[in-house]
Amino acid sequence: MEFRKLMAFGNSSYIVSVPKAWVEKNRLKKGDVLFVEQKPNELILSSRDEGERRKISEVSVNPEGKTFEELKTEIVSLYVNNYDLIMVVNVKDANAVKDIFRNLVGMEVVEETASKIVAKDLLDIQEVSLENVIRRIDIIIRSMISDSTELDVKNADSVIGRDKEVNRLSLLGFRTAKAATDNPRLLKLFNTNYWNVMLARQVIISLERFADQIKRIMRTAKKNKIDKKASNKIVELLKKVEENYKMVMKIFYAKEREAAFKAETATRALLKDCDALIERYPNITVARFVEYFQHTIGSMKGILRNVMEYE
Repeated sequence: MEFRKLMAFGNSSYIVSVPKAWVEKNRLKKGDVLFVEQKPNELILSSRDEGERRKISEVSVNPEGKTFEELKTEIVSLYVNNYDLIMVVNVKDANAVKDIFRNLVGMEVVEETASKIVAKDLLDIQEVSLENVIRRIDIIIRSMISDSTELDVKNADSVIGRDKEVNRLSLLGFRTAKAATDNPRLLKLFNTNYWNVMLARQVIISLERFADQIKRIMRTAKKNKIDKKASNKIVELLKKVEENYKMVMKIFYAKEREAAFKAETATRALLKDCDALIERYPNITVARFVEYFQHTIGSMKGILRNVMEYE
């Protein structure tokens, strides 16, 4: 936070200096006109031109001395931080590198040589809505739960595959949130504020974790033989989780704060069902299911808490 001194200018105006770093970050220059939005205790400055003054940000990545997972993590981090052009040099496994970019929404390989791969962002971030990203993730999760409620292992691979799409959309949401918080013009364009953007990001994190648990439930069901009675109880609990999830998302979309307070109590009550399940069937496989259920409950509680804090 910086402090600036208010100075008198003539008989009817005051002036305050603008930080040079802010001017450079927003790619402004002397003579540009700023839009001033007045609020009770603050002034919001932004460019009158709502269009983004695009300056392509480029970065080079060298995988030498890094494991594949380290390289993947670095590329994903650069994507989330809104680099437009990512060039990977000294490429040894071109297909593996291209697979990384395929899982990043909007990034397309535009150049490839024997030792270099260049990917460029072709998606206009101004056309991405965090609310729409959340809705798309929600639709996928609902289908994952629906195909999991009977623990039918024939659906396991399909459910697990859909979790990858949730991950792709989540990274797009993180990238969009980062762009919005870095650029006041985007906040204005999205008709939101910094706080709500951060809350939306937290909701995406909760949804991603929820999808992970559904994936793990089906993976565990596929790999382990489950006692019929225990299986019936797991299915019963999974249906309760599905019903509760739908209620939580309905509250989220409506931003009903009072309903969120009440729903958190109902969501917390599912933990008792988890305790009852492990007490009745104390074995490792059931314990894994219970752990996954507990994480889904934690994710739903996280979404409800964010509803309570929306402005």
